[in-house]
Amino acid sequence: MGYNLAELSKEEMDKVNVDLAASGVAYKERYNMPVIPEVVEREQPEALRDYFRERVAHYRAESHKFSRLPYEPKTK
Repeated sequence: MGYNLAELSKEEMDKVNVDLAASGVAYKERYNMPVIPEVVEREQPEALRDYFRERVAHYRAESHKFSRLPYEPKTK
């Protein structure tokens, strides 16, 4: 297996992007950053929305295994 993502097919690239979006949702939830998972889900391709929900659940479960890093929101 290669590591060049540009060589992936369109379907595989879409799956990688959906997985990245799901991990971003779980990350933001973990650090109490503003995110609405339903909005992010609607931005995903229709055929991959079930996969998105599955991956969000996976990353939420994985996040309980790790301690939290300190997060300081930017102040203006």
